[in-house]
Amino acid sequence: MRLDKLSYKIFNTITKHRLIKPHDSIIVGVSGGPDSVALIKILHAINFAKNLKLSLFLAHLNHQLRGKSSEEDAQFVQKLSNELSLPFILKSVNIGEIAAQTKRSIEETARRERYNFFMESAQKNSASAVVTGHTADDNTETILHRIIRGTGTLGLGGIPLKRPLTTGSPIQLVRPLLFVWRKEIVEYLGEKHCKYRTDASNDELVYLRNKIRIELIPFLENQYNPKVKSLLIQLCQILNLQNEFLVTEAKKILQASTMEIKHDSYTIDTRCLTQYPKILQYFALREILNTLQIPLSEITYGHYTKILEEITRKGKGRHYQLPENLSLWHEHGMLRFQKDFLPARSAPTSETTIQIPGITPVHPLGHLVAEISDIQDFSLETYKQHKPRDQEVLDLYRIIMPLSVRMRKDGDTISPIGTRGHKKLKDLFIDKKIPVKERDAIPIIVMNNQPVCVFGICIDNKVKVTANTKKIVTLTFHRHDGNSIL
Repeated sequence: MRLDKLSYKIFNTITKHRLIKPHDSIIVGVSGGPDSVALIKILHAINFAKNLKLSLFLAHLNHQLRGKSSEEDAQFVQKLSNELSLPFILKSVNIGEIAAQTKRSIEETARRERYNFFMESAQKNSASAVVTGHTADDNTETILHRIIRGTGTLGLGGIPLKRPLTTGSPIQLVRPLLFVWRKEIVEYLGEKHCKYRTDASNDELVYLRNKIRIELIPFLENQYNPKVKSLLIQLCQILNLQNEFLVTEAKKILQASTMEIKHDSYTIDTRCLTQYPKILQYFALREILNTLQIPLSEITYGHYTKILEEITRKGKGRHYQLPENLSLWHEHGMLRFQKDFLPARSAPTSETTIQIPGITPVHPLGHLVAEISDIQDFSLETYKQHKPRDQEVLDLYRIIMPLSVRMRKDGDTISPIGTRGHKKLKDLFIDKKIPVKERDAIPIIVMNNQPVCVFGICIDNKVKVTANTKKIVTLTFHRHDGNSIL
Protein backbone atom coordinates (compact mmCIF):
# COMPACT_ATOMS: atom_id res chain seq x y z
CA MET A 1 0.00 0.00 0.00
CA ARG A 2 1.38 3.39 -1.04
CA LEU A 3 0.87 6.42 1.21
CA ASP A 4 -0.71 9.61 -0.13
CA LYS A 5 1.16 12.95 0.14
CA LEU A 6 -0.28 14.04 3.50
CA SER A 7 0.10 10.63 5.14
CA TYR A 8 3.71 10.48 3.99
CA LYS A 9 4.31 13.94 5.45
CA ILE A 10 2.91 12.77 8.80
CA PHE A 11 4.98 9.59 8.66
CA ASN A 12 8.13 11.68 8.18
CA THR A 13 7.20 13.84 11.19
CA ILE A 14 6.67 10.74 13.34
CA THR A 15 9.98 9.24 12.22
CA LYS A 16 12.07 12.42 12.45
CA HIS A 17 10.89 13.29 15.96
CA ARG A 18 10.53 9.70 17.18
CA LEU A 19 6.94 10.28 18.23
CA ILE A 20 5.81 6.65 18.00
CA LYS A 21 7.74 3.38 17.97
CA PRO A 22 6.79 0.10 16.25
CA HIS A 23 4.72 -2.29 18.42
CA ASP A 24 3.53 0.58 20.67
CA SER A 25 0.01 0.70 22.06
CA ILE A 26 -1.48 4.10 21.22
CA ILE A 27 -4.58 5.90 22.49
CA VAL A 28 -5.96 8.14 19.73
CA GLY A 29 -8.28 10.91 20.89
CA VAL A 30 -11.11 11.11 18.36
CA SER A 31 -13.84 13.72 18.78
CA GLY A 32 -15.41 13.07 15.38
CA GLY A 33 -14.27 16.40 13.97
CA PRO A 34 -12.16 16.71 10.77
CA ASP A 35 -8.74 16.86 12.49
CA SER A 36 -9.22 13.75 14.65
CA VAL A 37 -10.91 11.76 11.87
CA ALA A 38 -8.01 12.53 9.54
CA LEU A 39 -5.58 11.63 12.33
CA ILE A 40 -6.96 8.13 12.94
CA LYS A 41 -7.34 7.47 9.18
CA ILE A 42 -3.73 8.49 8.54
CA LEU A 43 -2.31 6.54 11.50
CA HIS A 44 -4.25 3.48 10.42
CA ALA A 45 -2.88 3.82 6.87
CA ILE A 46 0.70 4.35 8.08
CA ASN A 47 0.45 1.38 10.44
CA PHE A 48 -0.62 -0.87 7.57
CA ALA A 49 1.72 0.53 4.88
CA LYS A 50 4.84 0.56 7.07
CA ASN A 51 3.99 -2.60 9.05
CA LEU A 52 4.55 -0.80 12.38
CA LYS A 53 2.37 -3.31 14.24
CA LEU A 54 0.85 -0.57 16.40
CA SER A 55 -2.13 -1.30 18.65
CA LEU A 56 -4.46 1.65 18.02
CA PHE A 57 -7.36 2.47 20.37
CA LEU A 58 -10.02 5.08 19.50
CA ALA A 59 -10.90 7.08 22.63
CA HIS A 60 -13.92 9.40 22.78
CA LEU A 61 -15.07 11.51 25.74
CA ASN A 62 -18.73 12.52 25.59
CA HIS A 63 -18.88 15.95 27.26
CA GLN A 64 -22.69 15.91 27.37
CA LEU A 65 -22.73 19.62 26.47
CA ARG A 66 -24.84 19.45 23.28
CA GLY A 67 -27.56 16.94 24.14
CA LYS A 68 -28.47 14.76 21.19
CA SER A 69 -25.53 16.03 19.11
CA SER A 70 -23.06 14.80 21.75
CA GLU A 71 -24.65 11.35 21.65
CA GLU A 72 -24.48 11.32 17.84
CA ASP A 73 -20.78 12.26 17.98
CA ALA A 74 -20.12 9.23 20.18
CA GLN A 75 -22.10 6.97 17.85
CA PHE A 76 -20.19 8.34 14.83
CA VAL A 77 -16.81 7.58 16.41
CA GLN A 78 -17.94 4.11 17.46
CA LYS A 79 -19.04 3.41 13.88
CA LEU A 80 -15.66 4.67 12.62
CA SER A 81 -13.86 2.29 15.00
CA ASN A 82 -15.96 -0.59 13.69
CA GLU A 83 -15.11 0.32 10.07
CA LEU A 84 -11.39 0.33 10.91
CA SER A 85 -11.70 -2.79 13.12
CA LEU A 86 -10.12 -0.93 16.02
CA PRO A 87 -11.10 -1.08 19.73
CA PHE A 88 -13.29 1.77 20.99
CA ILE A 89 -13.10 3.46 24.42
CA LEU A 90 -16.04 5.65 25.46
CA LYS A 91 -16.65 7.67 28.60
CA SER A 92 -19.48 10.13 29.31
CA VAL A 93 -18.93 13.05 31.69
CA ASN A 94 -21.30 15.88 32.60
CA ILE A 95 -18.90 18.77 32.03
CA GLY A 96 -21.48 21.45 32.84
CA GLU A 97 -22.24 19.93 36.22
CA ILE A 98 -18.56 19.49 37.13
CA ALA A 99 -17.76 23.07 36.04
CA ALA A 100 -20.51 24.40 38.31
CA GLN A 101 -19.27 22.34 41.25
CA THR A 102 -15.60 23.29 40.82
CA LYS A 103 -16.32 26.90 39.76
CA ARG A 104 -14.10 26.50 36.69
CA SER A 105 -14.91 27.49 33.13
CA ILE A 106 -16.47 24.99 30.73
CA GLU A 107 -13.29 25.04 28.62
CA GLU A 108 -10.95 24.40 31.56
CA THR A 109 -13.19 21.69 32.99
CA ALA A 110 -13.47 19.93 29.62
CA ARG A 111 -9.69 20.03 29.24
CA ARG A 112 -9.07 18.57 32.71
CA GLU A 113 -11.61 15.81 32.26
CA ARG A 114 -10.29 15.00 28.80
CA TYR A 115 -6.73 14.51 30.06
CA ASN A 116 -7.94 12.48 33.04
CA PHE A 117 -9.77 10.26 30.55
CA PHE A 118 -6.65 9.92 28.39
CA MET A 119 -4.57 8.93 31.41
CA GLU A 120 -7.12 6.34 32.56
CA SER A 121 -7.35 4.88 29.06
CA ALA A 122 -3.57 4.77 28.57
CA GLN A 123 -2.94 3.09 31.91
CA LYS A 124 -5.72 0.54 31.44
CA ASN A 125 -4.43 -0.44 28.00
CA SER A 126 -0.68 -0.19 28.75
CA ALA A 127 -0.29 2.54 26.14
CA SER A 128 2.98 4.38 25.67
CA ALA A 129 1.38 7.46 24.11
CA VAL A 130 -1.81 9.44 23.66
CA VAL A 131 -2.15 11.00 20.21
CA THR A 132 -4.31 14.06 19.50
CA GLY A 133 -5.17 15.93 16.30
CA HIS A 134 -3.81 19.41 17.06
CA THR A 135 -2.81 21.24 13.87
CA ALA A 136 -0.67 24.25 12.95
CA ASP A 137 -3.87 26.34 13.04
CA ASP A 138 -4.47 25.23 16.64
CA ASN A 139 -0.93 26.32 17.45
CA THR A 140 -1.37 29.84 16.02
CA GLU A 141 -4.70 30.20 17.86
CA THR A 142 -3.04 29.06 21.08
CA ILE A 143 -0.18 31.57 20.73
CA LEU A 144 -2.58 34.48 20.15
CA HIS A 145 -4.83 33.25 22.96
CA ARG A 146 -1.88 33.27 25.37
CA ILE A 147 -0.70 36.71 24.23
CA ILE A 148 -4.16 38.15 24.90
CA ARG A 149 -4.47 36.49 28.30
CA GLY A 150 -0.85 37.08 29.29
CA THR A 151 2.18 34.84 28.84
CA GLY A 152 5.98 34.67 28.77
CA THR A 153 8.49 33.14 26.41
CA LEU A 154 7.46 29.63 27.44
CA GLY A 155 3.84 30.32 26.55
CA LEU A 156 4.91 31.77 23.22
CA GLY A 157 6.58 28.44 22.51
CA GLY A 158 3.09 27.24 21.65
CA ILE A 159 1.87 23.65 21.71
CA PRO A 160 4.69 21.10 22.11
CA LEU A 161 4.97 18.33 19.55
CA LYS A 162 5.59 15.83 22.35
CA ARG A 163 5.52 16.00 26.15
CA PRO A 164 4.74 13.78 29.15
CA LEU A 165 0.97 13.38 29.58
CA THR A 166 1.46 14.51 33.19
CA THR A 167 4.62 15.66 34.96
CA GLY A 168 6.99 12.72 35.30
CA SER A 169 4.70 10.29 33.46
CA PRO A 170 6.29 7.80 31.01
CA ILE A 171 3.14 8.13 28.87
CA GLN A 172 3.68 10.72 26.14
CA LEU A 173 1.20 13.17 24.65
CA VAL A 174 1.93 13.33 20.91
CA ARG A 175 0.62 15.67 18.18
CA PRO A 176 1.78 14.42 14.77
CA LEU A 177 -0.43 16.91 12.86
CA LEU A 178 1.18 19.96 14.44
CA PHE A 179 2.96 20.93 11.21
CA VAL A 180 -0.17 20.44 9.09
CA TRP A 181 -2.61 23.25 8.25
CA ARG A 182 -6.34 22.70 8.61
CA LYS A 183 -6.93 23.33 4.91
CA GLU A 184 -4.66 20.34 4.13
CA ILE A 185 -6.82 18.22 6.45
CA VAL A 186 -10.07 19.29 4.74
CA GLU A 187 -8.58 18.63 1.30
CA TYR A 188 -7.42 15.17 2.39
CA LEU A 189 -10.85 14.24 3.76
CA GLY A 190 -12.48 15.47 0.57
CA GLU A 191 -10.20 13.41 -1.61
CA LYS A 192 -10.82 10.31 0.51
CA HIS A 193 -14.60 10.99 0.71
CA CYS A 194 -14.40 10.75 4.50
CA LYS A 195 -17.29 11.98 6.61
CA TYR A 196 -16.79 13.89 9.84
CA ARG A 197 -18.82 15.72 12.47
CA THR A 198 -19.03 19.50 12.88
CA ASP A 199 -19.40 21.01 16.34
CA ALA A 200 -21.79 23.96 16.24
CA SER A 201 -20.20 25.36 19.42
CA ASN A 202 -17.02 26.02 17.40
CA ASP A 203 -18.86 28.92 15.78
CA GLU A 204 -20.08 30.48 19.03
CA LEU A 205 -18.27 33.77 19.63
CA VAL A 206 -18.85 33.52 23.37
CA TYR A 207 -15.58 31.54 23.55
CA LEU A 208 -12.37 33.59 23.20
CA ARG A 209 -10.60 30.93 21.15
CA ASN A 210 -13.46 30.95 18.64
CA LYS A 211 -13.28 34.74 18.37
CA ILE A 212 -9.57 34.49 17.68
CA ARG A 213 -10.10 31.91 14.91
CA ILE A 214 -13.19 33.50 13.32
CA GLU A 215 -12.49 37.23 13.75
CA LEU A 216 -8.92 38.05 14.84
CA ILE A 217 -6.81 35.87 12.55
CA PRO A 218 -8.73 36.78 9.34
CA PHE A 219 -8.50 40.46 10.36
CA LEU A 220 -4.71 40.21 10.84
CA GLU A 221 -4.33 38.36 7.53
CA ASN A 222 -6.46 40.85 5.59
CA GLN A 223 -5.30 44.09 7.21
CA TYR A 224 -1.70 43.43 8.26
CA ASN A 225 0.05 40.36 6.84
CA PRO A 226 -1.43 37.41 4.90
CA LYS A 227 1.42 35.27 6.27
CA VAL A 228 0.72 36.06 9.93
CA LYS A 229 -0.03 32.42 10.84
CA SER A 230 3.22 31.15 9.33
CA LEU A 231 5.16 33.92 11.08
CA LEU A 232 3.60 33.04 14.42
CA ILE A 233 4.73 29.44 13.94
CA GLN A 234 8.23 30.75 13.07
CA LEU A 235 8.25 32.83 16.27
CA CYS A 236 7.17 29.75 18.22
CA GLN A 237 10.02 27.65 16.81
CA ILE A 238 12.65 30.33 17.56
CA LEU A 239 11.43 30.73 21.14
CA ASN A 240 11.41 26.97 21.68
CA LEU A 241 15.15 26.90 20.92
CA GLN A 242 15.69 29.74 23.41
CA ASN A 243 13.48 28.11 26.04
CA GLU A 244 15.29 24.81 25.69
CA PHE A 245 18.57 26.55 26.56
CA LEU A 246 17.09 28.47 29.51
CA VAL A 247 15.45 25.37 30.99
CA THR A 248 18.76 23.48 30.75
CA GLU A 249 20.59 26.31 32.54
CA ALA A 250 17.87 26.56 35.20
CA LYS A 251 18.23 22.85 35.98
CA LYS A 252 21.98 23.35 36.47
CA ILE A 253 21.24 26.19 38.91
CA LEU A 254 18.84 24.01 40.87
CA GLN A 255 21.49 21.31 41.16
CA ALA A 256 23.70 23.87 42.91
CA SER A 257 21.05 25.58 45.06
CA THR A 258 18.64 22.79 46.05
CA MET A 259 18.83 21.88 49.74
CA GLU A 260 16.06 19.30 50.01
CA ILE A 261 13.41 17.65 47.81
CA LYS A 262 10.46 15.66 49.12
CA HIS A 263 7.29 14.50 47.39
CA ASP A 264 5.40 17.54 48.72
CA SER A 265 8.13 20.11 49.47
CA TYR A 266 11.17 21.75 47.91
CA THR A 267 13.84 23.87 49.66
CA ILE A 268 16.46 26.00 47.93
CA ASP A 269 19.32 28.23 49.03
CA THR A 270 18.31 31.70 47.82
CA ARG A 271 21.81 33.08 48.41
CA CYS A 272 22.97 30.76 45.63
CA LEU A 273 19.93 31.35 43.41
CA THR A 274 20.16 35.16 43.48
CA GLN A 275 23.68 35.10 42.04
CA TYR A 276 22.15 34.35 38.64
CA PRO A 277 20.22 36.62 36.22
CA LYS A 278 16.55 37.19 36.98
CA ILE A 279 15.39 35.29 33.89
CA LEU A 280 17.22 32.15 35.05
CA GLN A 281 15.79 32.59 38.56
CA TYR A 282 12.34 32.68 36.98
CA PHE A 283 12.97 29.49 35.03
CA ALA A 284 14.37 27.81 38.15
CA LEU A 285 11.20 28.66 40.10
CA ARG A 286 9.12 27.25 37.27
CA GLU A 287 11.07 23.99 37.37
CA ILE A 288 10.39 23.73 41.11
CA LEU A 289 6.65 24.17 40.50
CA ASN A 290 6.83 21.50 37.80
CA THR A 291 8.58 19.13 40.19
CA LEU A 292 5.81 19.66 42.77
CA GLN A 293 3.21 19.19 40.00
CA ILE A 294 1.64 22.60 40.59
CA PRO A 295 -0.52 23.60 37.56
CA LEU A 296 1.44 26.44 35.98
CA SER A 297 -1.78 27.96 34.66
CA GLU A 298 -2.61 28.89 38.26
CA ILE A 299 0.65 30.79 38.84
CA THR A 300 0.72 34.34 37.44
CA TYR A 301 3.57 36.67 36.53
CA GLY A 302 2.70 38.59 39.70
CA HIS A 303 3.37 35.48 41.79
CA TYR A 304 6.80 34.97 40.22
CA THR A 305 7.62 38.67 40.70
CA LYS A 306 6.64 38.52 44.37
CA ILE A 307 8.86 35.49 44.97
CA LEU A 308 11.84 37.05 43.17
CA GLU A 309 11.44 40.24 45.20
CA GLU A 310 11.02 38.28 48.43
CA ILE A 311 14.24 36.32 48.13
CA THR A 312 16.32 39.52 47.94
CA ARG A 313 14.91 40.82 51.23
CA LYS A 314 16.61 40.35 54.56
CA GLY A 315 15.30 40.37 58.10
CA LYS A 316 12.45 38.48 59.71
CA GLY A 317 11.23 35.34 57.98
CA ARG A 318 8.01 35.61 56.00
CA HIS A 319 5.28 33.28 54.86
CA TYR A 320 2.71 33.64 52.11
CA GLN A 321 0.29 31.53 50.15
CA LEU A 322 0.10 30.71 46.44
CA PRO A 323 -2.76 29.02 44.55
CA GLU A 324 -3.26 25.24 44.67
CA ASN A 325 -2.59 25.14 48.46
CA LEU A 326 1.08 25.99 47.96
CA SER A 327 2.80 27.70 50.91
CA LEU A 328 6.15 29.50 50.82
CA TRP A 329 8.50 30.38 53.68
CA HIS A 330 11.60 32.51 53.33
CA GLU A 331 13.94 32.45 56.31
CA HIS A 332 17.69 32.48 56.84
CA GLY A 333 18.42 32.43 53.11
CA MET A 334 16.22 29.39 52.57
CA LEU A 335 13.05 29.35 50.45
CA ARG A 336 10.72 26.43 51.16
CA PHE A 337 7.80 25.43 48.93
CA GLN A 338 5.24 23.21 50.68
CA LYS A 339 2.19 21.60 49.06
CA ASP A 340 -1.09 21.11 50.91
CA PHE A 341 0.31 22.44 54.18
CA LEU A 342 -2.24 22.45 56.98
CA PRO A 343 -1.31 25.03 59.62
CA ALA A 344 -1.55 23.79 63.20
CA ARG A 345 -5.24 23.91 63.95
CA SER A 346 -5.75 25.61 67.30
CA ALA A 347 -2.38 24.33 68.52
CA PRO A 348 -2.78 23.34 72.18
CA THR A 349 -1.52 25.83 74.76
CA SER A 350 -2.89 23.94 77.79
CA GLU A 351 -0.75 21.24 79.35
CA THR A 352 -1.68 17.56 79.17
CA THR A 353 -0.32 15.16 81.79
CA ILE A 354 1.82 12.42 80.22
CA GLN A 355 0.95 8.80 81.00
CA ILE A 356 4.22 7.01 81.92
CA PRO A 357 4.16 4.33 80.67
CA GLY A 358 1.28 4.82 78.28
CA ILE A 359 -0.15 6.82 75.37
CA THR A 360 -1.03 10.52 75.66
CA PRO A 361 -3.09 12.34 72.98
CA VAL A 362 -1.64 15.67 71.84
CA HIS A 363 -4.61 17.13 69.98
CA PRO A 364 -4.64 17.93 67.09
CA LEU A 365 -1.04 17.08 66.22
CA GLY A 366 -0.68 13.42 67.19
CA HIS A 367 0.01 11.28 70.25
CA LEU A 368 2.90 10.62 72.63
CA VAL A 369 4.06 7.10 73.59
CA ALA A 370 6.06 6.71 76.85
CA GLU A 371 8.00 3.52 77.65
CA ILE A 372 10.22 2.59 80.63
CA SER A 373 13.26 0.34 80.21
CA ASP A 374 16.47 -0.66 82.05
CA ILE A 375 19.76 1.00 81.11
CA GLN A 376 21.31 -2.46 80.48
CA ASP A 377 19.24 -2.69 77.33
CA PHE A 378 20.35 0.74 76.12
CA SER A 379 23.54 2.14 74.55
CA LEU A 380 23.63 5.95 74.61
CA GLU A 381 26.33 6.18 71.94
CA THR A 382 24.47 3.86 69.57
CA TYR A 383 21.25 5.73 70.23
CA LYS A 384 22.82 9.08 69.34
CA GLN A 385 23.94 7.67 65.97
CA HIS A 386 20.48 6.37 65.03
CA LYS A 387 18.14 8.63 67.02
CA PRO A 388 14.78 9.31 65.31
CA ARG A 389 13.87 12.98 65.09
CA ASP A 390 10.60 12.59 67.01
CA GLN A 391 12.03 10.56 69.88
CA GLU A 392 13.85 11.53 73.09
CA VAL A 393 15.17 9.60 76.16
CA LEU A 394 15.18 10.90 79.76
CA ASP A 395 16.55 9.59 83.07
CA LEU A 396 13.51 8.17 84.94
CA TYR A 397 14.90 8.92 88.40
CA ARG A 398 15.75 12.52 87.51
CA ILE A 399 12.14 13.18 86.58
CA ILE A 400 9.81 14.85 89.09
CA MET A 401 6.34 13.57 88.30
CA PRO A 402 4.08 14.49 86.69
CA LEU A 403 5.50 15.41 83.30
CA SER A 404 3.25 17.38 80.94
CA VAL A 405 3.23 18.15 77.23
CA ARG A 406 2.24 21.42 75.55
CA MET A 407 3.30 23.80 72.81
CA ARG A 408 5.66 26.73 73.31
CA LYS A 409 4.83 29.83 75.32
CA ASP A 410 6.38 33.27 75.31
CA GLY A 411 9.33 33.42 77.70
CA ASP A 412 10.01 29.64 77.73
CA THR A 413 13.62 28.76 78.57
CA ILE A 414 15.65 25.55 78.80
CA SER A 415 19.17 24.50 79.83
CA PRO A 416 20.38 22.40 76.85
CA ILE A 417 22.75 19.48 77.48
CA GLY A 418 26.37 20.62 77.51
CA THR A 419 25.60 24.28 78.31
CA ARG A 420 25.43 26.41 81.44
CA GLY A 421 22.53 28.62 82.30
CA HIS A 422 19.23 28.85 80.42
CA LYS A 423 18.38 29.80 76.87
CA LYS A 424 15.09 31.13 75.48
CA LEU A 425 13.29 28.69 73.22
CA LYS A 426 12.78 31.53 70.75
CA ASP A 427 16.55 32.00 70.46
CA LEU A 428 17.04 28.24 70.24
CA PHE A 429 14.60 28.02 67.32
CA ILE A 430 16.37 30.91 65.60
CA ASP A 431 19.78 29.27 66.08
CA LYS A 432 18.46 25.99 64.70
CA LYS A 433 16.80 27.88 61.81
CA ILE A 434 13.37 26.42 62.56
CA PRO A 435 10.80 28.28 60.40
CA VAL A 436 8.26 30.30 62.38
CA LYS A 437 5.32 28.32 60.99
CA GLU A 438 6.82 25.05 62.29
CA ARG A 439 7.42 26.16 65.86
CA ASP A 440 3.81 25.71 66.99
CA ALA A 441 3.92 22.06 65.91
CA ILE A 442 6.86 21.06 68.16
CA PRO A 443 5.82 19.40 71.46
CA ILE A 444 7.45 20.70 74.65
CA ILE A 445 7.86 18.37 77.68
CA VAL A 446 7.37 20.30 80.91
CA MET A 447 8.36 19.53 84.53
CA ASN A 448 7.43 21.89 87.38
CA ASN A 449 6.24 24.46 84.82
CA GLN A 450 9.70 24.41 83.20
CA PRO A 451 10.48 22.95 79.71
CA VAL A 452 12.86 19.99 79.97
CA CYS A 453 12.60 18.62 76.43
CA VAL A 454 11.95 20.15 73.00
CA PHE A 455 11.30 17.33 70.54
CA GLY A 456 13.91 17.06 67.84
CA ILE A 457 15.85 20.03 69.26
CA CYS A 458 17.27 19.39 72.74
CA ILE A 459 16.69 18.13 76.30
CA ASP A 460 17.52 19.80 79.61
CA ASN A 461 20.59 18.98 81.71
CA LYS A 462 18.29 18.10 84.64
CA VAL A 463 16.82 14.99 82.95
CA LYS A 464 19.65 13.86 80.70
CA VAL A 465 20.83 10.24 80.56
CA THR A 466 24.27 9.75 82.19
CA ALA A 467 26.63 6.91 83.17
CA ASN A 468 24.77 6.70 86.48
CA THR A 469 21.31 6.29 84.91
CA LYS A 470 19.48 3.11 86.02
CA LYS A 471 16.20 3.37 84.10
CA ILE A 472 15.17 5.47 81.10
CA VAL A 473 11.91 6.86 79.75
CA THR A 474 11.65 6.77 75.98
CA LEU A 475 9.22 9.34 74.59
CA THR A 476 8.13 8.92 70.95
CA PHE A 477 5.88 11.46 69.25
CA HIS A 478 3.69 10.12 66.44
CA ARG A 479 2.37 12.82 64.12
CA HIS A 480 -0.99 12.69 62.39
CA ASP A 481 -1.08 13.23 58.59
CA GLY A 482 -0.92 16.89 57.64
CA ASN A 483 0.98 17.92 60.79
CA SER A 484 4.47 16.74 59.98
CA ILE A 485 7.40 18.99 60.69
CA LEU A 486 8.70 20.30 57.39
